[in-house]
Amino acid sequence: MVSAGCRTVVPLASPVEDLSRLKPRTLLLTDGDRSVVRMTDARLTGDTLGGTVHGQFTTIPLSRLTEVRAVVAAPAKTAVLAVGVGGAALLAVWAIAQLAEEHAGFGPENCPSGDPQACP
Repeated sequence: MVSAGCRTVVPLASPVEDLSRLKPRTLLLTDGDRSVVRMTDARLTGDTLGGTVHGQFTTIPLSRLTEVRAVVAAPAKTAVLAVGVGGAALLAVWAIAQLAEEHAGFGPENCPSGDPQACP
């Protein structure tokens, strides 16, 4: 399942409990030497995580990891982004309408000075 929208990374204090509750598609795993591995479609079997890393199925014991973080949906960020983009679009439409209104009616036949040569 693909979902559109903003994402955020949250640490999992208790990976065993949090994985079953959140069901994240992507995990960021930090091991003892501080390297970070991105794992997708992770499944917990006992005390071992199994999932896809660089296109290969990989298993990593939880005891080897110093941190487990999940990439999860951030609906509040998505809402703020949507409101911001919508507001910017409305502002652009309003500005274009203002410019069109300012330039409407200008031409030699509607010249305020009465001299068509002086009008654009």
